[in-house]
Amino acid sequence: MNSEWRGKAGTAIAACLWVMCGTVNAQVTEGLKAIGMENIQCAQTPETTTVSFENNVYRSTYNGVGKAVDACLKSHTEGNLQLVVLENRMPRLCVSLPDTLTEAYRNGEIGLQQVYERMGISVDTDKAMEALKDAGKEEASSAWKMDLVVYPGLFLENNTFAELYTYAVNLNPAVEMDLWKGGKVTAQVVFPIATNLGGEMKKIRPGIIALSQDVRFRHNLFGKVTVGNFTNNRIGAQVEMKYRSDNGRLELGALLGSTGFSAVTAEDGWYIGTRQRFNAAVTASLYEPHTNIQFDLKASRYVYGDYGVRGDCTRHFGEYAIGLYGIYTNGEINGGFHFAIPLPGKKWSRKGFLRVKPADYFAWAYGMVADGKYIEEQMGRTYNTRPDDNRSSGFYQPDYIRYFLIKELQKEKSK
Repeated sequence: MNSEWRGKAGTAIAACLWVMCGTVNAQVTEGLKAIGMENIQCAQTPETTTVSFENNVYRSTYNGVGKAVDACLKSHTEGNLQLVVLENRMPRLCVSLPDTLTEAYRNGEIGLQQVYERMGISVDTDKAMEALKDAGKEEASSAWKMDLVVYPGLFLENNTFAELYTYAVNLNPAVEMDLWKGGKVTAQVVFPIATNLGGEMKKIRPGIIALSQDVRFRHNLFGKVTVGNFTNNRIGAQVEMKYRSDNGRLELGALLGSTGFSAVTAEDGWYIGTRQRFNAAVTASLYEPHTNIQFDLKASRYVYGDYGVRGDCTRHFGEYAIGLYGIYTNGEINGGFHFAIPLPGKKWSRKGFLRVKPADYFAWAYGMVADGKYIEEQMGRTYNTRPDDNRSSGFYQPDYIRYFLIKELQKEKSK
């Protein structure tokens, strides 16, 4: 009789726990869906609630993380809480909040700033993703949804001090679509608006047309393969590998590309050359959290066979990134500045299959030397494989996210 009673009691307890877990999962999922997050999964154990999400709504990475943390705190989760931040359904960061921290916040003992200060943020997502392995189907999937993004384009170059700038102003709309986990397709067209150049610069022409596949291995190792038509008249393929430390302050990488020439000509239309040129690079990046300065060093074999070294120093001011660079290749020195500034629209909700929006950032770089041997031999030439390649877009740096979450909160309180 006692054993039968114990069996029924055990079954009842298990059923109650199952119902409770299902309720918590539903609360967390609905809370994240309400603020527009996508690719949501949730797994519950007696000790920890683990949830993954992707921010395709809020322009800044830190704003997206803050909105997700706030939504989960309002869902009354049980035990520890950990959030996996996704990009194109690939894990980028893990945000962890112990149960003592969530309870103190919900009891009114601490505020949101103290939560941001004490929560953990790490590039290491291995254990969290293991917890989500059997979480089931993703909610609010981003797969096969299309964005039409309008990118501004600006080319500005001064060949000599005695001549005026050569310039080109373009509009570069691009169709972007997430396909499957890590897979993405981009198709861009360049529309010339104003220029004092001739030839291709006055023609409607293809921009970046590419298929890319991201891969994340264990122990903070990332890989990416991209094939297609790139900037600077290159078409071909590129392979990238990257390692990030747990705190995200150190990053080491390498890339290898093989590309041919691609251009729109009056005689041949879209001309694609068959000769392949190989480029390669090894990279190192260091983020200094007290000043929010990012140092980048790259040793490269450039597209046209010259070898060189480039160093960048970039300061992050929230969503603004402003930097200086210097390059030394084949005995020639060049340098300049670059920046990425946010464009209007902090939030762009996605309610259907197609979303039309401007680019999140306007990015531009200027080089001091644009004549002589440097130009004649096309030294230091490289290319971009995606339209939003800049130092603000998709910047998942833990110290950066924590610092500007707190700063934005303090700014709101002071209003």
